[in-house]
Amino acid sequence: MERDFATRILPALYGCCEHPEGWRSVLDEICKGAGARSAAVQIYSRRGNCLIHGWQERDSYSHEHAALHARWINNPDNPRLTIDPSRLPSTAMSVLTDRQRFAQGSPQLAETRRRLAQIGLRGGAGLLLEFAPHRYLSLILHRRIEDADALETCDVQLLEALGPHLHMMARLSMTVQAAQAAEAALACVLDRLRAAILLCTADGDVRWHNRAAVRMTGQGAPLRIVEGRLRALSPEGRAGLRRLLATAQGAEIASATIGCDAGGQVQAVALPIDALAASTPSGMSGSGSEVALLLVDPARPPIFSTTAVMSLFGLTPAEAQLAIALSHGLSLTEYAARRGVSVGTVRIQSKRILDKTGSRRQSDLVGKLYASALGPLQGQIH
Repeated sequence: MERDFATRILPALYGCCEHPEGWRSVLDEICKGAGARSAAVQIYSRRGNCLIHGWQERDSYSHEHAALHARWINNPDNPRLTIDPSRLPSTAMSVLTDRQRFAQGSPQLAETRRRLAQIGLRGGAGLLLEFAPHRYLSLILHRRIEDADALETCDVQLLEALGPHLHMMARLSMTVQAAQAAEAALACVLDRLRAAILLCTADGDVRWHNRAAVRMTGQGAPLRIVEGRLRALSPEGRAGLRRLLATAQGAEIASATIGCDAGGQVQAVALPIDALAASTPSGMSGSGSEVALLLVDPARPPIFSTTAVMSLFGLTPAEAQLAIALSHGLSLTEYAARRGVSVGTVRIQSKRILDKTGSRRQSDLVGKLYASALGPLQGQIH
């Protein structure tokens, strides 16, 4: 019966890999199916002979009585959190009752039972598995204090049936969480880029985009995202976008300039994502080939930070400000007038900048700024 019940809850159990918020309903189902009063899943790290609590989720009943449970058992003074290595099995996964966890007649066993009795619980069959070095996943079940001893055996059998799946689930959860963390970090970096980046199908269905894409496909832009699909506003733009996405399927790179009747334009580069198609099983990535679309607004030059330009090229604050102004198209005379200094002073600063950056002329300096690591960034990096 325990194994049949374990099998029934496996879909929901594995669903917690990607959606850990589903644990409470799974624990509620375990309590209902096993007849347990309380169930909790916890993650610990081990330091010496102590388990340090890191994360947990409980069934609805235990959650409602969280304050009472925290007072008596769910706290650092819990005797179960002190490990006796001699009583731990050598395997990475084990199911233990309190009688197995503590020596018979030990004060720790008596204290654990006393604490549980204060909240109407007894026993405590628990699964403990080491899913990474010194990191443990625990699933523990408690019975009502009036329940018979024999029911503890049923709990052990259920946990033994769930054990291999929990072990696999822990490994999957680590993989999923690492992928989600990497995705979030990558998205954070891509949101700092000046170029808009969109992942879309050959039909223009947008799968993902960075923050710059929101601005570059906003009101009045040549391209818009409408109901999840990238669309060009003008007839010429629509034809250009179709050619761009179609060409990208068979080429290493495809590019186009897309404009609109209002006069704005974006420069677009399309790259086929061959690596995704090669590494994903057929049919798993959705319909259509994936294309990375990079958009740049040529009317919006990079916004350089004075501090970043100083650090990168070894300039003083005044020199960095002048270099940035030159990159935005200002002449020495215009910059001098704007700053309220003489043109001679600005010329001296300009010569120092060219010397420090190894530039022969102002156009070389501007090229180096645009080609630098700061060029692709959006906004200011301090």
